[in-house]
Amino acid sequence: MPKIQKIYSEYGLDFDNNRYGFGHSTEIEYDDGSEKRNHEHIKIKNIQARYVRIWVGKIVFIIDSDKPHFSLRKKKRWNFKIVYGISGL
Repeated sequence: MPKIQKIYSEYGLDFDNNRYGFGHSTEIEYDDGSEKRNHEHIKIKNIQARYVRIWVGKIVFIIDSDKPHFSLRKKKRWNFKIVYGISGL
C-alpha cells in the first residue's frame, strides 16, 4: 500500500470540486504518484505551507508561504477557482 506523501486541504470558491461553488476539498498525494480527492476533513498535523490559489481560465497564480512565494502556472484545462489552502502531513 502506498504511503501518504502530502495532504492538501483547500477552502473557497471551486466549481470543479464543490457542487455549489463554495466549500472544502482535500487531496492526498501518495508516494507512487497516485492522488485521491474527497470532501472529508483530514487533520494536517505538520503544516508545511499555506497558499492562495487563483485559477482563471488556464492560468493559475499562486501566493505561497513556501518557496517560491509567487508562481504562475499554465494548465491544459479551463477552470475558475479562488481558494485558501494548507499543505503538509
